[in-house]
Amino acid sequence: MAVKRLESECGRGFSYNSDISVLEQYYQKQYDLIRNGNTDLVTFELVMLGNALDFIALIKKTMGINLDSKENCIEIYDEVMDALSRGIINRNLFDKDNDISKKAGAYLGFLIIANVGGEWIDTPDGEAVIIDGRDVYVCDFARNRLMSGSELDAAEYYKKVRTLRKS
Repeated sequence: MAVKRLESECGRGFSYNSDISVLEQYYQKQYDLIRNGNTDLVTFELVMLGNALDFIALIKKTMGINLDSKENCIEIYDEVMDALSRGIINRNLFDKDNDISKKAGAYLGFLIIANVGGEWIDTPDGEAVIIDGRDVYVCDFARNRLMSGSELDAAEYYKKVRTLRKS
């Protein structure tokens, strides 16, 4: 199934700053409509929202940590990535069919869009958040972060991304 990209902010049916339970309800409603044949609702943004929600649920289930869209979650994200990185290195948690880095990157993009702005874009080079004409490859960051341990700092990365927003 081809995934279409959301072309404008006005087409979005949710706010990234909504409570996670509201976003889960919105996603489930869209998923049910799609499953019933309304494939026009399949957007790249919805796919990435689903990945971010999967990451939030995984972290809550496995680590007991509640993530949301608040900016202070970037420090929590860093700690989660440290823990996941150790697990990947020690137990090979990368699964071809369920790539944790894509879900972790989707959550990072979710945080960026909620607090900095921008929108999802699917490029030939991968999933990105576009901010004032600049692509931010959040899934690449997450993949590199997970594979290299604590060498990359998500909080520093986030601060650099914030500077992309034109005043």
